Amino acid sequence: MTSKLTTTQRLQEVDKRLTSHEAAEHERWRETYRRLESIESQLTTLNTQIRLALATIISSLFAMLISYLVQ
Repeated sequence: MTSKLTTTQRLQEVDKRLTSHEAAEHERWRETYRRLESIESQLTTLNTQIRLALATIISSLFAMLISYLVQ
C-alpha cells in the first residue's frame, strides 16, 4: 500500500508533526525549568542551614575558649 503523497500533502504532514513536536518540547522545557527552580530553592535553604550550623559551631568553640582562658 504505497500511496504517493503530493508535495503539499507531505509539507502539511511534516508541519503537523513538527508542530506537535514543538508543543511536546515546550512542555518538557517548562517542566525542566520548574524543577530547576525547585532545586535552586532547596540549595539556597541548605546553604542557609549550613551557614547557621557553622556559625553555631564557631560561636560554641569561641565560648569554650573564653571560658577556658577566664579560669
